[in-house]
Amino acid sequence: MAGYEFTNEQNATFSSLAHKMGWVGWFFIVIGVFNLIGAVLLLTAIYRSEIPESYLENLPAEVKTELGKAEVPPQNRLWGFVTNAALGGVIYLCIGGWTRSAAASFSQIATTENRDIPHLMDGLSSLNSMYSLFYTLLVIMLIFFVVTMGMTLYATIMS
Repeated sequence: MAGYEFTNEQNATFSSLAHKMGWVGWFFIVIGVFNLIGAVLLLTAIYRSEIPESYLENLPAEVKTELGKAEVPPQNRLWGFVTNAALGGVIYLCIGGWTRSAAASFSQIATTENRDIPHLMDGLSSLNSMYSLFYTLLVIMLIFFVVTMGMTLYATIMS
């Protein structure tokens, strides 16, 4: 028995959607990589006092001059930025990967025969993973918000 096959018009819609999702996926992957690079650079700033002198001696003179001018915040203030950049990077990479995976499945709907429903389900599975992440993060943020508001109200009432 042959599998369900979408019409040419429906295949064109899936193809267009897949193309756009593919580019959006790449965008999120690039943003995720930039965030992770930022996290590594911030970690370098935190541990700047641990960089070996032999490495610093080999730097060009203009870089040494700029390093001397740089006003980097204290190390303990950078950890929040590192955490934000690293977690953001991982989340963006996941979103980009799942979006590209769904795009590949939707593209296969338009280019293969007798496998449209399995490809559709694969694409929906990738989207389900992505939205499960969104849902989980939203619940965590709402819990954090409620706890923070409760603590603020308690502190206000008690003072």
